Amino acid sequence: MDVTFTATLVAIIAPISLIILIGFGLAKKTDNIDTLGMSRLAMQVGTPALVFSTLTTTDIPSAVLMEVSFGAFCVCLVAILLATLSLKLLGYKISTYLPSLTMPNSANLGLPLVLLAFGDEGLAFGVSFYFVIAVFQYSVMPIVVADKFTIGSVLKEPLIWAVAAALITLFNDLYVPSVLAETSRILGGMVIPVMLLLLGASIAKLELQDVKEAVKLALLRLAIGLAAGVTTILLLDTSGVASGTIFLMAAMPSALVNYVFAARYNQNAESVAGLVVTSTVITLLSLPLLLMTAIYLAGL
Repeated sequence: MDVTFTATLVAIIAPISLIILIGFGLAKKTDNIDTLGMSRLAMQVGTPALVFSTLTTTDIPSAVLMEVSFGAFCVCLVAILLATLSLKLLGYKISTYLPSLTMPNSANLGLPLVLLAFGDEGLAFGVSFYFVIAVFQYSVMPIVVADKFTIGSVLKEPLIWAVAAALITLFNDLYVPSVLAETSRILGGMVIPVMLLLLGASIAKLELQDVKEAVKLALLRLAIGLAAGVTTILLLDTSGVASGTIFLMAAMPSALVNYVFAARYNQNAESVAGLVVTSTVITLLSLPLLLMTAIYLAGL
């Protein structure tokens, strides 16, 4: 690995790692961090603004963005299939572990990574990938975890309306007033740092139960994510930054929201928390290799 490439990897990994460590340290040092409030602010205000701002200002053709969104859909389907087969073979409860093995942390960790690795183009592709994951998380996964779904709960998510507004704007080539464009840009700017701080704080607060079991499931999550990402890239024959983004986003660790669902619906939340923490640590340790592969796939 040459010096220039090593410097590139350090430039991507170091800022992310430092911000996560700051969030971790703050959570360990004080109880005054309102992680729930920060999370709601980021998810209900910042993320919809980021999605709208990114999709309505990018120069990437809408057809290419839709290809990445379809890629995210394929990643979810392949991951669900692989995870279901694995859980049945291993004798684990599907309603407890399927969300954690299939839903990647594409917001807290994925979006910062693709932004630093591929710039604004990567962020646009990452947003196109992420909102599909979010739809799965808030529509399909509640059915798996609690056999419960209402269209009203999905329609209450601001992200859904932000995506709809962005798509209407894109496909009709509508003009976005400068006030709305600047407001969404500023609000969206909070998402990356806040998500990374929350990731660090969440890791600090979650307790690790049964390390051996957690490591086994975390490695399974990484394997499923990689398999789903590579399979999708080959099936759709994607190339360039789109391929690198799909690979990285698919390989992300188990999403923090999986722990929230497990706790809410009494699905062995302690074990899921251990999986989330271990999965995150393993992915962070694997970042140099994951980034090298993503950059190679992107042709950079």
